[in-house]
Amino acid sequence: MSTATITLRIENTYDDGEEIVTRAVTTVPLPLPDEDSTERMDWEYDHIFPLTGTGRTGGGDSWYDVEITESTAPDLVGLTFEFGY
Repeated sequence: MSTATITLRIENTYDDGEEIVTRAVTTVPLPLPDEDSTERMDWEYDHIFPLTGTGRTGGGDSWYDVEITESTAPDLVGLTFEFGY
């Protein structure tokens, strides 16, 4: 299985208006090209979603906008993901 090292820009937005931007670097298996497949969605939740969040505690809803800004697999640069409500 081929892998890529990616850099993520993660915007964590909370329902009280607070926004926290973080970055993460990780190595992931290459995703399937079909963005609408169940397997692709599973890949996003298995490999991208766990890197969201800032450890902020307390109630309220949040959402996460994630972009791959660098990658050893150039085709992944610019991919975006949304999690939350």
